[in-house]
This record gives sequence, structure tokens and C-alpha cells, in this order.
Amino acid sequence: MAVTVQRFDQETAHKAHGDTIWAAPFLPHDMEAPFDSAWGYLEGPGSLEPHSHPADEIYFIFQGRGRVVVAGEEAVVSVGDVISIPANAEHSMICDEGPLLWAAIWWHPQTS
Repeated sequence: MAVTVQRFDQETAHKAHGDTIWAAPFLPHDMEAPFDSAWGYLEGPGSLEPHSHPADEIYFIFQGRGRVVVAGEEAVVSVGDVISIPANAEHSMICDEGPLLWAAIWWHPQTS
């Protein structure tokens, strides 16, 4: 088995969320996972458009420093931070100086 290393590459990323961020998948194309995922990248200054969706989500901060807003509450975030975003909560990332890089995973809540 060969080791697969995934890194964010702006050259292969695409604009997302109303062209406010760069995004790219981070799992290998042949890997099946019980969640969806993507890199999020802001060069700064800038912000991810506020949005919500019916999935729970977690952001892992890999590079930079910025702010996250979840359901109207704002917090400073930096490398090593993990942000939990509940389903249907409006959220955004803000980068005053760049770059800011995070990995997002999201999944739909389990129903019985």
C-alpha cells in the first residue's frame, strides 16, 4: 500500500460559497467516508459568506489566525483549534490577515 498525502493546493482549488473562499477536497477520490469534506482557504482580508445547512460540521484550523462566527457568537481561532458547528446554525470565517486554512468535515445527523 502506498502512502497518500493530501495538501491544499490553490492551483487546483475552486471558488466556493459565492466566490468568497477557495475550496478543494482533501480525501483521496477513491476513499469512501461517512462524511463530506473540504479545505477552506482565505487569503485575507476576507470572509466566508455567512451560511447554514442541515448538517453538523467541524472546522480544524491548520494555518493562520482569524475569527469564526457561529449563531451570532464570535471567537478568535488559530492553528490547532477545532470549531463545532451545529446543524442549521449560521456560520462564517473571517480572516483579517492571511492566509487562513481550515479543513471542514460535515455529516447529516443520524435518525432513528
